[in-house]
Amino acid sequence: MRAGWFEKTGPAADVIHVGDMNKPVAGPGEVLIRLHASGINPSDYKRRANVKAAPEFLRVVPHSDGAGVVEALGEGVTGLAVGDRVWCYNGQWARPMGTAAEYISLAQRYVKPLPANTSFVEGACFGIPCMTAYHAVHLAGSLKGKTVYVPGATGRVGAYAVQFAKWRGARVIASTGGGEASVKAIQELGADIVLDRKAADLGARILAETGGRGVDHIVEVDLPGSIGFDESIIAERGSMVSFGAASAPTMPVTQIGRRARNMSLHFIFVYMLDEETFEATCAGIIEAAEAGALKHRIGGVFPLERMAEAHHVAETTSGTGHVVVTM
Repeated sequence: MRAGWFEKTGPAADVIHVGDMNKPVAGPGEVLIRLHASGINPSDYKRRANVKAAPEFLRVVPHSDGAGVVEALGEGVTGLAVGDRVWCYNGQWARPMGTAAEYISLAQRYVKPLPANTSFVEGACFGIPCMTAYHAVHLAGSLKGKTVYVPGATGRVGAYAVQFAKWRGARVIASTGGGEASVKAIQELGADIVLDRKAADLGARILAETGGRGVDHIVEVDLPGSIGFDESIIAERGSMVSFGAASAPTMPVTQIGRRARNMSLHFIFVYMLDEETFEATCAGIIEAAEAGALKHRIGGVFPLERMAEAHHVAETTSGTGHVVVTM
């Protein structure tokens, strides 16, 4: 089979190779998938680019997310059939073999049915970004009547967070520093209000839009860089979810003042959810997709042979949507 891989870390053009590898087989409890699309996430290109640490394996076929068709079933697998359209997640988590290949064999729990109204390219976005957004939004509990704030709403996770929050009945306030084009894109995702993240009066605007009480839930891409601001706009009994920390590894949290009372703070890492949460998250994504509630922001689609170029684009244009490799 054809696959893309790296054996040392560094720039994509220098370390990514595309060639032939042995086709995997479906072991007990596993599903062999003929992949049609593989999604690239920040964890993929950041690990590949990290020259300070050698790869954990002699050869790494990267990417955790993918979509394709069931090719074969291992012993003990039920509920799926050869020919079924599926999507998968955690492909390269704690193992060398990810979805940047024509085939992958995974434990059945990581393989889910792909809705008929969803393409393979779109299905390759269901893993890390979509699951992170779904889990982050639903940590707020019931969303009906609540206000959710999503900064960075044109990002991979943020765009889905806007849609899941709106779908579950929340009022959504989003912000962007990307100008009018970004504002329009976020409005098309369903956000009720889109504000300029760079505006000096952003906090005042958000408080005004909530009658002075603040927002109930924040889905934050950079909590260390935003914690002070977020504390100033969070409502009593509000919650914040952090799924990223681009600016710093640590942060101060205010312990006094009105904003700190009864506030909850969550840090999530979607690779390691418990099985019950994994199942609920995947089921919710499928439900939303089947209901036509999801729009997918695709920033680029590249054939496997151009995988190095795809990684470069994913690294340098993160706000334009998902970058997907096709087989």
